[in-house]
Amino acid sequence: MKILIPSIHYPPVIGGFEIFTQSIAEEIGKTDDIFVVTSRVINVPDKEERNKLKIFRTSPQELKDLSYSGSKFILGAMVWIFFKSLRIARKEKVQLIHAQGFLSGILSYMLSKITRIPYIITIQSADFSVYHHKLNIKPIVSLYEKMEKAIFINAKYCHAISKHLENHLLKYGLKKTIVIPNGVDTKKFVPDPDKFSTRKKLGFDTKNLIVCVSRLEHKNGTHDLIEAAHILNEQKTKDGKQRDFKIIVLGSGSQREKLQEMIEKFALKDKVFLLGSILYSEVPKHVAAGDIFIRPSLAEGFGNVFVEAMAAGAAVIGTPVGGIPDFLKDNVNGLFCEPGNPKDIAEKIEKLMSDKNLAQKLITNGIKTAREEYDWTGIAKRVRDLYGEILN
Repeated sequence: MKILIPSIHYPPVIGGFEIFTQSIAEEIGKTDDIFVVTSRVINVPDKEERNKLKIFRTSPQELKDLSYSGSKFILGAMVWIFFKSLRIARKEKVQLIHAQGFLSGILSYMLSKITRIPYIITIQSADFSVYHHKLNIKPIVSLYEKMEKAIFINAKYCHAISKHLENHLLKYGLKKTIVIPNGVDTKKFVPDPDKFSTRKKLGFDTKNLIVCVSRLEHKNGTHDLIEAAHILNEQKTKDGKQRDFKIIVLGSGSQREKLQEMIEKFALKDKVFLLGSILYSEVPKHVAAGDIFIRPSLAEGFGNVFVEAMAAGAAVIGTPVGGIPDFLKDNVNGLFCEPGNPKDIAEKIEKLMSDKNLAQKLITNGIKTAREEYDWTGIAKRVRDLYGEILN
């Protein structure tokens, strides 16, 4: 098979889409020809080859901030990715195009109209009003929905990473939809048998280390997490002492300055640490060093980071939104907290800090869930089988 994947971003840019694209491309690229066309990133070569996977990077500018792409960068990248993809599709006699989200869907729709090559689309989000709350204006939303409908209807198959997102597809009356979740690299995300020593080396010597991996954007609820930290910090333990905990947040984004101001306002400089963007290869170590993983999302297509945290041996707290309920079962392999409710977030964190038996139960069941149901090898096989079904 010869598959083209036009994707606005690709690792080292990290997010749910990027991890999914890389994981299936590398796995399927062991046996089939995969061509990824994406934007340029600073200090990364414009062309890479791994087995039968070829990665081409093209855009007017190099992306320097891996956590943020402005509209000017994205529009320029889309034009260059389109023409590079068109040349590759014709030269390599590509059989199928795999779109990654709305912007990639626009490119794939146009490429398909010109080349007559069929395409499928993967969606990882649908809550436009939450993900792009600043653009939640009726004319913009209406235009977005019309374009989205055209992309979906003309696709050979629409792939959702959760049941929640499949319901979004079905509202357009689509017949060919499928749910294949995101996954986790269970060889990289593993429990740390000496997590206290690791966290000390990382500079976070504490009895309770809470980890959050998140882009610092409104929809991920990191502002609610900081308010919850303030509530916890104001409380005393039964013996009248201040609670011994630290929270580290891995990731950057447009709300970083606002969040730092909140940390200073609540006097949490020795409790909450914004570590910014770190290499994805360093994420497993940080997550495994933690006792608790939390991201109090307001919206979530699936939530790779939760399953990664499960595999790494952290007790997971999430919100019952989007695709999270597909894998997180309350009081079984994780805990639910109410979205937008810092008081409840604080209560759930305190519950796991004080009840180590419950925390251990969630950890044990979480590891089992990640390993048995969400390993990337099995997920990639299901995607490859979908490619085969369409082409046959």
